[in-house]
Parts: sequence; C-alpha cells; structure tokens
Amino acid sequence: MVNALRQYAPLICDLLAEVPYNSSEEYGILDERYPLTPNISIDYAVMESADNIHTLPADIGWSDLGTWASLHAELRKDEQNNAVQSDRSIIQDAEGNLIRVQPGKTVVVRGMHNMIVVDEPDALLIFPMDQEQEIKQVVKDQ
Repeated sequence: MVNALRQYAPLICDLLAEVPYNSSEEYGILDERYPLTPNISIDYAVMESADNIHTLPADIGWSDLGTWASLHAELRKDEQNNAVQSDRSIIQDAEGNLIRVQPGKTVVVRGMHNMIVVDEPDALLIFPMDQEQEIKQVVKDQ
C-alpha cells in the first residue's frame, strides 16, 4: 500500500510518511498535515489506478463512517447510548450523544440528548445529531 501511495498519490505519501504513529506526537502532527492532503478518497487516489488490486467476496459488514451518526453507531456506548471519547468524563441525564474531547480534558455533560460534541484544537462542534447534514452548510455560510 505504501508503494502504491508513493506511485499514485505522492503528495499524500510525502505529507503522512513521517508521522510518528502510535506516539504522543501523532495527533498533533496529523492535525497539521492532514488538512494539506488532497480531498480525494483512497479509491480514486490509488485503487482505480493500481493494476495489482484483487478482491475476494466476503460478508464482513460495512459502515462508511462518513457521518457523525455512523461513527456513533460503530463506537462503544454506555448504558444511555452515549459514545464518549474522553480521558475523563462526567455524564448525567444524557442519552444518545457522540462526545469527543481532546486528551487530558475533562468533559461534563448533563441534560443533553442526541447531540454531537467534538472538541478540536481550532473548533468546538455542538450540533443536533439529526441535523448533522447541515453542518457543512452552516460552516460555509459563515
């Protein structure tokens, strides 16, 4: 795969090749470099050009994870159907939420239902899960 990236998507390969994966610096460096990569799926960038691609039929389940709701569906959830990605959290009277905060940060949530909360270094997203398709338009309008 790395060779295919080098051949068919050299910019992506160059930008991500030196990321120290599985280290404490991984996310910080990815946050800097990933936005610089072309906005193209791996299918178009590599798979459609490579001549050594083979497939096998398999029933392994699939989720595109192209939306926050699909990510919520795949993540481990608590008894109230909250998917919480946080080192420390206090969740009360909350149900059906996707909550993701930066490492080392405590998240406290009460009385929130079916919301997306994503904390990134440059932005904080708080949006109703059932309206997630409108996020891009809201951001674009600003």
